[in-house]
Amino acid sequence: ASKDYTEPGVMTLYHTTSPEVAALILKGGFKPGSDGWCGGAIYFLDTPVLPESKYSPTTTKDGAILEAKVDMGRMAIMDDKCSAGYGLGVQAAVEHGFDSVSFDPGDGVEFVIANTSRVRSITRYQ
Repeated sequence: ASKDYTEPGVMTLYHTTSPEVAALILKGGFKPGSDGWCGGAIYFLDTPVLPESKYSPTTTKDGAILEAKVDMGRMAIMDDKCSAGYGLGVQAAVEHGFDSVSFDPGDGVEFVIANTSRVRSITRYQ
C-alpha cells in the first residue's frame, strides 16, 4: 500500500491573488478561505503559474503571486476529492494528526494548510 503521508519539511509554494489582497497578506499574513475542495483553508501550488483550470469563477483574483515558505509538517496525501479513509478535507486531516494536505483534483497537485502558523515567510513573487 502507498504511504498516506509524507514529511517534506519546508516547501516553497505559491499563491495567486489580486495586488490589493497580496498587500494585505504581506502585512497581516494569510487568512483561511471559506471554501474549496478541502474546505476553508489556504491553498498553494508548487509552481508560480496558476493554471486556468484552477481558477474559481467566484473567488480567484489575479495580478499578483506570493511566494511562501511553508513548514508542511506531516502532510496527508488525499485523493482527487481531498478525501481519505478517515474523512474529507483538511479539517479531517488535522483531527487525525496531520499538519497539511496534498491532493490532485486532476489538473495538478495542490498543497493545503489550515493553520497560518505553518507559514514561515511570505514575499511578493510577481
